[in-house]
Amino acid sequence: MTEPPSGSVHGGTPGGWATIASMYVGYATFMVLRMIPTVTGASMREDPTLDIDLAELGLIFAWGTWGAVVGKFIGGLAADWFGGKWTFTVGLLLTSVFIGLFGLSNGLGMFQAMFFLALLAKSFGWPAMAKIITNWFSPQQYGGVWGVLATSSRVGTLVATMALGALLALMPWRSLLAVAAGAGILAVVFFAVTLREHPLPGSLTRQHGDRDSPHAPHPLDGLSLPTALGVFFTSRQFWLITGSLMGMTILWDFLLFVPLYLKDTLSLTVAQASMAASAFPLGSLVSVLAGGYVFDRLTRTQAARVFGLLLTVATGCIGTFLAMPYFGLTSASLTGLSVFLLFLFGVCVAPCYYIPMSVFAIEFGGPHSGFLIALLDAIAFGGNALFQLFAGRIAENSWQLFLAVLMAVSVASLAMMFWFLWGEAGRRQESVRSQP
Repeated sequence: MTEPPSGSVHGGTPGGWATIASMYVGYATFMVLRMIPTVTGASMREDPTLDIDLAELGLIFAWGTWGAVVGKFIGGLAADWFGGKWTFTVGLLLTSVFIGLFGLSNGLGMFQAMFFLALLAKSFGWPAMAKIITNWFSPQQYGGVWGVLATSSRVGTLVATMALGALLALMPWRSLLAVAAGAGILAVVFFAVTLREHPLPGSLTRQHGDRDSPHAPHPLDGLSLPTALGVFFTSRQFWLITGSLMGMTILWDFLLFVPLYLKDTLSLTVAQASMAASAFPLGSLVSVLAGGYVFDRLTRTQAARVFGLLLTVATGCIGTFLAMPYFGLTSASLTGLSVFLLFLFGVCVAPCYYIPMSVFAIEFGGPHSGFLIALLDAIAFGGNALFQLFAGRIAENSWQLFLAVLMAVSVASLAMMFWFLWGEAGRRQESVRSQP
């Protein structure tokens, strides 16, 4: 039996695209709030009243990542128990509050605590969206829907790095954080009013039969969370996607250090470095939307080849960064090459980071999809947090060593992603054979 294709995105249920639009605005705001401390990081390091160096900034980022790990579990359970709408709304409200308090902080401990709490609350967003998508859409639409929603993450990052980054030339970094927090509060009101947890009764589309219904029977139906965890932990697929996500989360957080890297190596101003770093999320924005659309039309065997190629190119981008000091180029040429590499890196990493994991969590997790997607993220972020404890010190000593470590991580992530998607082909074949 050949592997069944994933299918194509078809028309959503009535109000489905309005629901996506509401989540889009909400998650874009989440990402603005998540990235704005990173955008202001260079200004914080230069603030004479703080005396914060690169290693201490790395510790602040690490505490934020640990907050994200804790928040994944809390958000996943909340989404499964209380539903996606209120989990997302409360998370966005708390994130806005803690980012505002981050801007009022002074000591290193206070910065760490506020960033920890802000990213804890921010982590409610993705599990909440998984539950809402499960309520509104069929499996034939998951890749395309996740592709659309993942662009909201990139739009939010672009707004933070490009638009708000440019404002650093016009206002103090603390004021910029206050502006972002205020915008978050306004988005909470919009989200609470416009989002619906479920479609109207009887309005669900059945274009591909009961197997593709959002409410089709699932092997984990009726199982308790501890029993479901046993299923997750004994799955090779679970550990492969987790390992690949750990690597890609580390690669993704290269964006945390990009403005500092560009400033230190190319002598750009703070505002110029922040705006140049926007090439990364811009490339992500382009690719993740197309990636979701393509993913729904590929078999998993085909996806293994396509996504493996993308991560191979991403690894090449890091290798080029590593070799750039030996090219003998002018500062202007190095800047242009850096922007191109960051754009291409974003194009390659984003669809691999967002789409396979999100689709797998809903398909494999079923009634526990909110917790599964949170668990995958939490383990990946935990590995990244361990890396961040040392990343700032590594970069402080040698940007070349930092990039060499990233390149090794990229190779490992590539291998596990290819193996995971190849294994998904077999899992989906077995699922089809087991259906009555």
